[in-house]
Amino acid sequence: MEQTTVGSSPQDEIRNVIVKRFDAIKNKDEGAVKAMVDEHYNKFDDWPPPERQEGSKALENEFDAFKVMSSYTYELRDFQANILGNTAIATFTIHYRAVMRNRTFDVTSRVTSVLNKQDSTWKVVHEHFSRFPSPMQQQQYMPRRMMQP
Repeated sequence: MEQTTVGSSPQDEIRNVIVKRFDAIKNKDEGAVKAMVDEHYNKFDDWPPPERQEGSKALENEFDAFKVMSSYTYELRDFQANILGNTAIATFTIHYRAVMRNRTFDVTSRVTSVLNKQDSTWKVVHEHFSRFPSPMQQQQYMPRRMMQP
């Protein structure tokens, strides 16, 4: 579902950039994705590789996924943007579904995006995606005393 919104507050501006980025991914629009990232862009993704991905390599990995991805939908939740001069930090969760290589994925991740204002345009400098653990993983990490009544 596309979620493009029009707003007038600085926080709305940041949300609109984030939404446009995910809409560009949904539409497999490489040009739009490139236009929204800073020249120093890097990210930690919730897909392999787990290491920090830098600039053109991060985009190359993303565009390679476009070749095997279909039926991509997403929903942003709990969006918050903090603006510190020409820098913004957006935190939110994303729930997305996609089919990749004929496998259906249903993922919820925590996301932090750092943006920098260049002239009058916000650009994404860094993204960090971290999947929520599955219910089974959550039980494994929960201390024993918390699991007992």
